[in-house]
Amino acid sequence: MTRRRLPYELVLPRRTFLRGLVGGTAVALALPVLEVMLHDDGTRHADGSPLPLRLMTWMWGNGCRLEHWVPKATGPDYELSPALKSLAPHKAEFSVLTGFKNPVAGRRGHHDGIAGLFSGYPFIALDPAGAPYASKFGGKSIDQQATDLIGASTMFKSLQIGVTKRHVTNQGPTLETMSHRGPGQPLPMERDPQALYDKLFGAFVPVPGTGNDTTSLRVATLDAVMKDAKRLHGLVSTTDRQRLEHHLDSLFDLQKQILAIPPQCDLPMKPGKLDYNADGSEPLAAINAVMSKLVAVAFACDLTRAVSYMFTAPSGGQQFDLLTPSQFPEFPGATDYSHADQHMVSHMVAPYEQEFIHRCAEFCMQNFATLLGELKAVPEGNATMLDNMCVLAGSDVCEGWSHSESDYPIIVAGRAGGRLKSGVGHYRSTEGASITDIGFACLKAVVPNPDALTEYGGEVEGFTGKTKTPCNVILE
Repeated sequence: MTRRRLPYELVLPRRTFLRGLVGGTAVALALPVLEVMLHDDGTRHADGSPLPLRLMTWMWGNGCRLEHWVPKATGPDYELSPALKSLAPHKAEFSVLTGFKNPVAGRRGHHDGIAGLFSGYPFIALDPAGAPYASKFGGKSIDQQATDLIGASTMFKSLQIGVTKRHVTNQGPTLETMSHRGPGQPLPMERDPQALYDKLFGAFVPVPGTGNDTTSLRVATLDAVMKDAKRLHGLVSTTDRQRLEHHLDSLFDLQKQILAIPPQCDLPMKPGKLDYNADGSEPLAAINAVMSKLVAVAFACDLTRAVSYMFTAPSGGQQFDLLTPSQFPEFPGATDYSHADQHMVSHMVAPYEQEFIHRCAEFCMQNFATLLGELKAVPEGNATMLDNMCVLAGSDVCEGWSHSESDYPIIVAGRAGGRLKSGVGHYRSTEGASITDIGFACLKAVVPNPDALTEYGGEVEGFTGKTKTPCNVILE
């Protein structure tokens, strides 16, 4: 919907900051996209430049139960499967892709999957030094390939975010992070919401001094820039006023949410043993809610255009403390796995244990829905932030119990500014197409010149993920 600009309204450049003074020190806060920054048609900036496109990768560990994941029908009118039910509010914004195989499979399931899906390169095997296995990525991860083309002008070329702390640390960098600048160049993930908040907005607040803590300084900073925001109120449209207020309110809310999260336990995982220590559980949903909102704010303020986001870890020992035996009345006397190593449970093939794994995947999708809701709630021109993004979500294996790699659970969300098709719904590859074709399509969807990309992925040690055929099913 277009809107004629009123005579008294300003035309602001995209990189506009609210400014103020705190204790004599200048502070500034980045703004989201406002109408006053846009051309009258609402599809580009006032200077004619396009709205930014972004790429986000999102993963959960240990796969799913395919019988509960794969929808029965294909096309736009499919019915969501049990694992995907929580994504119903966003059904029009994503495509479910099934039947895709990993071309770099065959050596080590979890390692194969995360490398193949999130880079297109086979991993490079390392000396395990006593561990079960070890490897590193064979090339740049997809977010870093995108960053080289879309992230040069932002404050942060990319962000690496993790939610669970229960990740594998002794099998090389492949399982430690989704983001790699190249072989042997892993980019560590930030798993502390407060530290991420400080990273994103710390440059806009003065260093704490004697008698004044960081929290009070942040509040003082927001108060200071609020004065500048009020100055703008009379010069912008009603819609922009609401967006300014919402942006500042969101930052206040984030701070409250961060302070409300209980401290996380850093106890090391006990391989092969159940850990029933209640103090070791992680508030995964609470952390995800804050991280998701921080990602939305970072994108809205154009602080970055590429994010990798690990909700739960590949081959990881995350705990799902909400899944107590009381949640499984159909299995009387069931074992309590609510504080167990999920990876261990995933290899138990009895009906109850595999139902537990299915419920874990359901929980992961509930948290993915939280992220999509945050992205969808941010307006950008005539669309939403999610409309100007590509989100590639998947797991490190298909089904954890067997380390299968022939029918990956994959979701591609967003429209990438119209480059990704809407109305795909559920597409199932009947010929077992490569998961790297999906990565190739996602990369082409966000880069400035997609025609210049003629291939994706690479070859390592006799294995190849290289492709010249993007998944055109999802590309306009």
